[in-house]
Amino acid sequence: MKSLLNREIIEGLNESSNTAFADNVTNTVYSLVSEAVEKISIKSPFVQLEKCNIIPVNEIYIGAFSQLSEYDYFLGVENTEIEFNSKVKRNWWKYLWKEFKASWRIGRKKKYKKKKRKEEEAAKTPVTIEKYKVSDLKKDLMYRIADQITETSMVYDFPYCLSLVGSDDFGTGVKINIFVTIYDAATDTYKLYKESRNKFIPINFGQRYENLDKKYETCGQMFISMAKIFNALYSKIYDKIPNQIVLESLLANCPDSLYDQNDVYKTFVNVANYIRIRNPKTFTSICNPEKTLFEDPLVFRTNAQVDYGKIVNMLDRFKY
Repeated sequence: MKSLLNREIIEGLNESSNTAFADNVTNTVYSLVSEAVEKISIKSPFVQLEKCNIIPVNEIYIGAFSQLSEYDYFLGVENTEIEFNSKVKRNWWKYLWKEFKASWRIGRKKKYKKKKRKEEEAAKTPVTIEKYKVSDLKKDLMYRIADQITETSMVYDFPYCLSLVGSDDFGTGVKINIFVTIYDAATDTYKLYKESRNKFIPINFGQRYENLDKKYETCGQMFISMAKIFNALYSKIYDKIPNQIVLESLLANCPDSLYDQNDVYKTFVNVANYIRIRNPKTFTSICNPEKTLFEDPLVFRTNAQVDYGKIVNMLDRFKY
């Protein structure tokens, strides 16, 4: 038996979030990062404040957050030399042999003697200057942000991002993720370094922000309300947030006439039914309208096309 989504529930979901709270979190993040980057630029010859930018990359951009939303941002630093320095040259045969010996514990005593000899030689060797890499920038950023927040907040250094938590500085239940990337202004591409693969992963949002702004201009707050309601329902069923490129594309493909500016419940019914009955291959990407949703790299590279099926399945579970 399908669960009932009546007018009261839909209107309640629309009014449940506090947009002023989310704006305050974003303003706090911008302030912390800007001051941190400014301090880093004084100590590092490779970082310039005017060549850095920070953008929200998930549902936070349009304010369609739910209780499970995290606050994700890309910090882009425009510097080719940092990008070059970050890639590590490895002698893979030497690395594999070392791992093999370590796993089988070959020549432990001999290895200990070699280690001791290396330590003695290292003590005699003069200190050399290390190349400044993305990992160094991330570490500098972590220390500068930590200097600004209270002792009740924490900054965690994860492989791909810095995560910040703290109710006194940011609010209850808030997790902030700052992905430190190399920014290519010519192509508007953010390059995320994956140390395990020793390569940069290019991420280009294309026309996403421009198209979101255009849809907001024509459909107003009702477009944001639909994204908010869909996120709330999805997180209720699947205990996570859907891929926002998928959701934004679905909602942006709905004709403007379906968005009734005076009735959020009517709009939800219109939009939900349209998404359910339309051929999935006809949905275009919010990032690039010349491609279908499932041709967008930000969708198929992350297997997020599964989220489309889950969204349709979610809508089928309810009666409205």
